[in-house]
Amino acid sequence: MKGILNSLTSVNFFSLPENQTKNKRILYWLTITVTLFAFLEFSQDFIESFLNNSHFSIIQSLSYKLFWFVFIPFIFLFLRLQNKYQLNKSRKKVLLTIPLLIIVITLFHLLVFSLLLYFISFTVYDKPWPLTLLLTQKLSTRLYLGLSFYIIFSFIYYYFDQKVIKNEDQKSNLKTFPIKCGSKTTLLDTQKIYWIVSDGPYLEVNTPENKHVILGSLKNIIKSLPGNFSRIHKSTIVNTDQIVSSKSRGNGDYDLVLKCGKTVRLSRNYAKPLKDILH
Repeated sequence: MKGILNSLTSVNFFSLPENQTKNKRILYWLTITVTLFAFLEFSQDFIESFLNNSHFSIIQSLSYKLFWFVFIPFIFLFLRLQNKYQLNKSRKKVLLTIPLLIIVITLFHLLVFSLLLYFISFTVYDKPWPLTLLLTQKLSTRLYLGLSFYIIFSFIYYYFDQKVIKNEDQKSNLKTFPIKCGSKTTLLDTQKIYWIVSDGPYLEVNTPENKHVILGSLKNIIKSLPGNFSRIHKSTIVNTDQIVSSKSRGNGDYDLVLKCGKTVRLSRNYAKPLKDILH
């Protein structure tokens, strides 16, 4: 508990976990989700006010909808703490520590939300809303919503994260690749493969010793290769461990030089995943 509280004070609320592609995907769907909830709750306030023939304050209603948007920085805080303590790597840690983390995050969420409402009331109303009243009100009316949201997100994230980890583990164990020639099948060391080129329904698997021609598609074959193999063109897969240098063509494409001396073309449409090895 003390470790989590200390981390809450030292972690940048708006820092994102390391995987930028996953960050963007989470941010995209999270923004859509909280915006939808905020819109539905705002609509409910309006309908309730209309049916009861009571005054409807747009500013007050919108202020209370900030509750949903506070989830965005706190979700990334939740992920950063989870990654820091490796809580997604062990089922035991998930069962024992994640519930505690969710409770702490939810309480901080309600505290920040109450403070936001308190400061907003200074600029909008002559008499600001009492902070103690806001805290009590949010604990009694929003605690279950916060807990539910973080619990559901945690289950979804853990499910997909474990799925990714499982796929990566499976890929890391793919050390050989079957090459079928007639009735004979040879197991080829994947690290000896430099690049694979598509030629119609056939694939050319290039190694230092030979060029193997097999029947298949790049889309299917890349599933049978380790994670160091990457698509660099609509017709080419390359072993990234064999890349020694790269040179920009000036139009977003690159020429990749392999250890064997061969140069292959990297299309700009496939360049983003390889940006760390490009010069």
